[in-house]
Amino acid sequence: MPAKVFLLLNVHMRMSHCSFTGESYFVTLSDNGPVVLGANVTFKAELFTPYGTPPSGTFRFRWRDNAIPAHFSESEGPETVAFWNVSYPAHTYAPGPYEVEVIVDKSAVFFWPVSSQRITFNITALLNGNMSVTQSGHLREDEFVSSTAEVSHHVDLADMDLAFLAQDATSVLTYWFVDCIYYGQTPGYAFNFNYTQPRKTHDVEALVVASFEPPVTTTSTSTTTSTTPTPPTVSPNSTAATAPSTKATTTIFPTTSTATSSIATTTPFKNIAYEINSNEINSVMQMFPVQNTSVMPVVAPAVNKSNGTLVNNTLFVPYVCLNSSIVPPDPNKTYGYFHRRITVKAPVENISVVGTNWLQHGDIWDLQVYWNGSAGFEYGFKILSGSYNVTGNETCAHFTPTVESQFAIKHYFREPSLYTVLIILKNDVSKVVTKVGINIYEVTKHAQLSVIVVPVSCSVIAVILIVFGVAYYVQSKSRQVPHLYIIEVADFDFGQANDMEYKTFRERLQESISNAVYRSDFPEPGGSWSPSRKYGQMN
Repeated sequence: MPAKVFLLLNVHMRMSHCSFTGESYFVTLSDNGPVVLGANVTFKAELFTPYGTPPSGTFRFRWRDNAIPAHFSESEGPETVAFWNVSYPAHTYAPGPYEVEVIVDKSAVFFWPVSSQRITFNITALLNGNMSVTQSGHLREDEFVSSTAEVSHHVDLADMDLAFLAQDATSVLTYWFVDCIYYGQTPGYAFNFNYTQPRKTHDVEALVVASFEPPVTTTSTSTTTSTTPTPPTVSPNSTAATAPSTKATTTIFPTTSTATSSIATTTPFKNIAYEINSNEINSVMQMFPVQNTSVMPVVAPAVNKSNGTLVNNTLFVPYVCLNSSIVPPDPNKTYGYFHRRITVKAPVENISVVGTNWLQHGDIWDLQVYWNGSAGFEYGFKILSGSYNVTGNETCAHFTPTVESQFAIKHYFREPSLYTVLIILKNDVSKVVTKVGINIYEVTKHAQLSVIVVPVSCSVIAVILIVFGVAYYVQSKSRQVPHLYIIEVADFDFGQANDMEYKTFRERLQESISNAVYRSDFPEPGGSWSPSRKYGQMN
């Protein structure tokens, strides 16, 4: 008998990762934790072959955890994917890490183990999730918010925790604190607030309190006040009647089926804002340290028990700073602590553009852009041909960071046309897109009068000078005979004046003109002088 037991154990160990036919498999295990105490945690197991494909056959998934008391479950069928839902109630289990194991068996005459897997998960005492911040319809993923728009804070619980509260909780209240100042409670998970001072940092904290006590049933009674007059008394011997008494008598009628009926109402889930009374709030808040003891407590608005309207009863809650390491002790309630740090910045606004919109072709366009807002700016611009309508969704492939609230644009336009320059400015909380229209025009060039007159005049003068120069040169050449020497002989007449031939003035004038016109300095071909050259007789 011991030998058979040893053989069975040995076979079980050897077959832990392979089937009876020698096939091997592996299983993956995942969960959706962490979850709060009382919520369901879901485990998912998937079986694969070594090639990553689902195998075929009949399989059995066996589940178990290491909790005390432990949970067990198994399922059988051809499916290669199995799920297991299990919860850990707060009155039975403590928060902390747990371990779950799944063993997969395959049917081959008998069920033989083919694979197994383990996973560790966490069960928490506080609700799981985070606080999200939304502004102007946009989710703020960083810590920065704008100082000009309302901020919506929302506690986003984990899916399993949210489903747990929606199914089992009778009331859920969220207490909101900004910089350790209590700003009231909301019956849901949302809180709106305005941060108006730029360059300020705020700590926003939320304490979610979920109650699982049954709804409160209220019974009302009616009180009737009536005035009963005293009947007149008539004396037997008197004919006058005594005036009736007008003293009022108050009678309280008990609630009966004939007079008034008892009204039993069950308060809906969304209106149960009165369940945590002032004593409960004070007991909860006393567990958290007060950071500023000199500040008076804030008055939180009370909620009517039936319709959620304000009543005279108020709840006094001190200023506190929440501490997530302190777990409230009430076992009948589930708590969640959420924190978010917010930095306020001024958006980009008051954009002004200094420059010209009409530019002559060939000039450099120079534009100066100014704006206001909190530092951490980035800017970019795009030049588009023609007109353009801004949508607000424009962006640039590259933004230039700057710490100053101004920058300059210089650009040369190659072609004369109409252009649109998109200027995109942004910081951590805003983005602004503005446009500037630029008209590049071409100037028609007209020649000046001086440009025409001066060259023409100079050209005419130059032509005249050239003509006169050529004429003078030709005339000079005509007067010169190469290698010819002219010898002039003077014939002086020293005779008496009366010996000279007498001529009148007219004759002398004609002779002078004739000599000037027909005179030639060149000798005749025969070697003698021209007859026109005449001299007087020499004695």
